[in-house]
Amino acid sequence: MARFALLILMLMMTICPVNAEALRVISLYPGHSDNIYALGGSKILIALSENDDNDLLPQLPRLSVRSGAERLLALRPDTVVTRPFAERLNPNLYDVLRRAGVKIISIDPPAWDNFREYLMTLSRELNLDPQSAINRLDSALALIESSAPKSNRPHVFLEATSRELHTCSRDSWAAKLIELAGGINIAEDAVPLRFGSAVAPYGVERVLRNAESLDVYIIQTGAMNPATLRDFHAREWTKALGRVKVYEIPERDISRPSLLGLERGGTKLVRIFRGDE
Repeated sequence: MARFALLILMLMMTICPVNAEALRVISLYPGHSDNIYALGGSKILIALSENDDNDLLPQLPRLSVRSGAERLLALRPDTVVTRPFAERLNPNLYDVLRRAGVKIISIDPPAWDNFREYLMTLSRELNLDPQSAINRLDSALALIESSAPKSNRPHVFLEATSRELHTCSRDSWAAKLIELAGGINIAEDAVPLRFGSAVAPYGVERVLRNAESLDVYIIQTGAMNPATLRDFHAREWTKALGRVKVYEIPERDISRPSLLGLERGGTKLVRIFRGDE
């Protein structure tokens, strides 16, 4: 029965294609969703990933990367935006969608240095304005850089995960954002878990060795690190950081490659580094 229903849906998609000028897009990765929204694409989105933020277009249905093709096709999408990792988790889904005539845009989360090219590619693929994307990016970067402290820059440590105390790797989005906002990353020498990884082991002892020069300790909160300020102060070793200012910042605002994260996270970091919070 389910196979018959799927065949009917595929036939409908083939006979009655959606108007190319009125895209119906499903985004299955939160970073892509954030950027589509920031680029003015909220009206073309018809569903998001179950991992998307609750406050982003809450009226839209949420889908798992392991959802069946029937559920996606029932929404009559003409485009699904995803990433290669999700494709590997559920390859059959994307095979069925392609056979039904659905366009698959599969893009890896961008690094800091290729974010501009990523935005242009995403804009073009979804019939959005690439120049508008670049203008918004340039405005965000310029505002953060111009507002960042130029002297008395604080020494900063980012807790990416509390387990074994991992931090951000030097080429990660978070490390670049901290630098842009005027911070000095004390863990710049941290070696990534593997090539290209955004996190790197650091350990308590190395943090304590930098205790006298450390000014700001940032806890990245989210799925990767559920720790809170309360958890931080409950750790015995944190008493040695008595003079250090400690803050929580959502993972989406400091580590997710997106225009929304850049704007929110950059503004938050600048306020912290300038002593306004």
